[in-house]
Amino acid sequence: MNSSGSNIITLKEAITTIPLDSHRYLANIPLDHCYLKTAHGGLLVSVIISAVQQHFSSTLQSHNQPHTFDMETIFLRPATAGRAVVEIKEVKLGANVSTIHFVLLQDNDERVVGYASNMNLDTEMGISYPTPNALSPEPGPVDIVKLADGTDLSWVGYNIPWHAASFLKPITHFKYFSPIKAPPLKNITDVWMTFISPEERFTNEMLGSIADHWHRMPENYRPKSVWNGAVLPANALQAATQGTPITAYSTSFAYPTLSLHMEVKKLLPPQGVKWLFMRARSTEIKNGRFDAEIIIMDEKLELVALSHQVCHITKSAQIPDDGRMVKAGKL
Repeated sequence: MNSSGSNIITLKEAITTIPLDSHRYLANIPLDHCYLKTAHGGLLVSVIISAVQQHFSSTLQSHNQPHTFDMETIFLRPATAGRAVVEIKEVKLGANVSTIHFVLLQDNDERVVGYASNMNLDTEMGISYPTPNALSPEPGPVDIVKLADGTDLSWVGYNIPWHAASFLKPITHFKYFSPIKAPPLKNITDVWMTFISPEERFTNEMLGSIADHWHRMPENYRPKSVWNGAVLPANALQAATQGTPITAYSTSFAYPTLSLHMEVKKLLPPQGVKWLFMRARSTEIKNGRFDAEIIIMDEKLELVALSHQVCHITKSAQIPDDGRMVKAGKL
């Protein structure tokens, strides 16, 4: 169920795969999770994770390595809504860790390639040291209960309404909360996320999709951008206090992901979690290319996953979204 009350395909359903044989898995990428007809890279990563984990629970079940914890993905060509096949080839089968090679194909054309490693995170054991991983600069304080009912004065919530002609369908499934006081560095973006639908929860299979949602740091260098880290919460705050709409998303730039590496640090509970925090940071934005270091944490700010991405900044025709009213959180 989306923000307009219409039935749509959930993220869990969108990334589901079914076996065609012992090494091939079929996905049906829905328009509800595409930018126009193009599937974003993170969605494809989650589709592949679904296929890989299914492979380890069936063909490689005897290895007892159900969890994909390390993944390197290269995006060769855009993938679109519709049927896609994930082909898997075993590269190294080990007692503790096994690695496979994957290819995502559409129309027999390779769109995404890479490697994934699996192990059993429930039984993982080894040397551990207390390694400080506090975020710097620290994100603003948060009260999850107040965040949920829109009364946390350090964060303001908003969502992009779903509608049939929306360019932004992938991000209409979530409600976002940005700090009212933007991070002091323009190369950093902080956000809390939850699903619009109260029934949906974040699971480990979804982390690829989530990691690819919020690395628009270049927008922080454009003072008039509606996605600027200072402008967006100000607009959302105005909407929350005065009932006025936030300006519809519009940009002349796109940020296609060229590659995405992800390491899972923590298993989320099988039933999933309602909240995730994400920090995205760029070390350098130069010559139309930038890196995105993504840190995903749970509501206790415990580390869940890390991602490193290489992205392009491309000039494109300005595409405004038709959803003009953004529902902001209460104060």
